[in-house]
Amino acid sequence: MLKSQVQALSSWAVSYPRLVLEVFIRKNFGERYFFMPTAIIVFLILVLIPLGSSWAEIAYTRNFPLGILWGKFTLWYAFAGAFLYFSILRNREIAKNPSVYDFKKFSLYQGDINPVFVKFRKTEGEPDWRKIETMYEPAPFLAAGIILWLIGQPLGILLFVCGIMYSGGYSLAYLQGDHFIMDKIDEILMNEELEEVFVDGKDPKDARGVRFQGKKPIGEDMRRKVAEMFTEEETVVAR
Repeated sequence: MLKSQVQALSSWAVSYPRLVLEVFIRKNFGERYFFMPTAIIVFLILVLIPLGSSWAEIAYTRNFPLGILWGKFTLWYAFAGAFLYFSILRNREIAKNPSVYDFKKFSLYQGDINPVFVKFRKTEGEPDWRKIETMYEPAPFLAAGIILWLIGQPLGILLFVCGIMYSGGYSLAYLQGDHFIMDKIDEILMNEELEEVFVDGKDPKDARGVRFQGKKPIGEDMRRKVAEMFTEEETVVAR
């Protein structure tokens, strides 16, 4: 349960940095994946961050020097304005797209990936979606962030952090998917090897690593009855 909560919290935490970048490189989001009020909140946060970073100097001079903001954060505010503009475009796309209520659009669809990134393909010719989402998509923002950071632009720090969170967020999503599939495979192996491991005491190394941890009934007949109950319970749950 704790692991599940940590993963859920992590997914939520990276969703905002991912949104900062996704509106520029993806389109046609699902109506529950992209939420315009959330984009507005992110825009307001982007507007307020420079004020917070300049608070010490503003408090010291006891005035509001616009030069502090526009001189150092010109690119930052230009990026914030571009983010709001592209967010409005993404919101309009959702209004024009087929509705989930017509069973024509997955509501949590993460958007169309830019064809530029789809060109990166596996040896077999299929797009390597994992690398696209965890490496290729955040790479331009990471590169731009490093360059801007080196020349003293705060926007570079934002792009770099969002790029890292973007990659980390999708890496976490793929990791969760991997574990979901492995859970199903383990269930199959457990069902196939359960009787011989639980009833006959088969060695785990001869049972594809499957083992039962816990006390077992002494008699073989009783162990077999218990093993049959395991299968019955799983059948009831499946129905």
